[in-house]
Amino acid sequence: MQINAILIGFGNVSQGFVSVLTEKTDRLKAFGINLTLVGVVEGTRRDGKSHSAYSVDGLDLETLLRIKLQGGSVSTYPNAGGHDSALDLIKKSRAHLMLEATPTNLRNGEPALTYLKTALELGMHVVTANKGPLVFALRELEELAKRNRVELKYSAAVAGALPIIPIGDYALTGANVSSIEGILNGTSNYVLTQMAEKGIEMKEALAYAQVRGIAEADPRLDIQGDDTAVKLLIATNSIMHFNAKISEVKISGIQHLTREDVLAARKRGHTLKLIGTAHNRDGSLDMKVGVEEIGPDHPFFWVNGTWKGATLDTDLLGKIVLIGGSSNPKYAAGAMLRDVLNIFHPETR
Repeated sequence: MQINAILIGFGNVSQGFVSVLTEKTDRLKAFGINLTLVGVVEGTRRDGKSHSAYSVDGLDLETLLRIKLQGGSVSTYPNAGGHDSALDLIKKSRAHLMLEATPTNLRNGEPALTYLKTALELGMHVVTANKGPLVFALRELEELAKRNRVELKYSAAVAGALPIIPIGDYALTGANVSSIEGILNGTSNYVLTQMAEKGIEMKEALAYAQVRGIAEADPRLDIQGDDTAVKLLIATNSIMHFNAKISEVKISGIQHLTREDVLAARKRGHTLKLIGTAHNRDGSLDMKVGVEEIGPDHPFFWVNGTWKGATLDTDLLGKIVLIGGSSNPKYAAGAMLRDVLNIFHPETR
């Protein structure tokens, strides 16, 4: 099966995806899939022009990665570089698949929301790692995909490698999920682990995380609980079939915790974790994010560092527990590849 794909956004996750493709070409071919990347849009310059590369015959993946490794722009790709905007490339490429990993906008989901809508309307399958559009328009996007007989996949947007969304989509078919509980943000979990294990204050643990590249320069979304809330919302709407809004999530982060708080819990044989929970109480949805003190009998007690975890309570299959998904751009790229395979080779589910 010949699949022509375009890639919108060329940051760490997208470059990781291209790298994974170079490693997994034979694996894809074993599934009967020949995936050719025909276009890439990197971003917008100060003058409003975009950096892009496009070739109907396909772009060489190693050349793209080499250009970035050398600090260049994809617009310098030999005989294929240009300044197409993302929308221009989506419209002219006639690709079978759009892969989207542009920066997340939690104000309104744009411009990625427009990219996703345009691609779906043109009959393209879509795989995205972007939380923004899913927060504001998941139901609309799913209905648009259904109407145009294409697939929308987004497992990389919710805890990366941890397969929460695929489990909900496939493994729990026929069951009703009454609650979701999760450690969904690797940065906050890493900070709490460092505070507990090294007996340090949050400021020091956070600085260490930033040096290691685990935390952003501005980590407020992670520390204040917003990133956890966004992921919880997407998972809840996807798996429990609600159409809830982010304003319905009660959000509290870890920013108020001190070294003494963490060590006191440790002395009691417990640990502090930032946990998001969603409960369906007879059709009424209760969602919250906050710090919880848990003991060794809780599965999340053992979820440390940048690892994540999730539990899903079902009526037919009991409680499902997932642990893993360390924060790593390559793992997010691997989740995107998983979505691609689930679209074009559903037997891999």
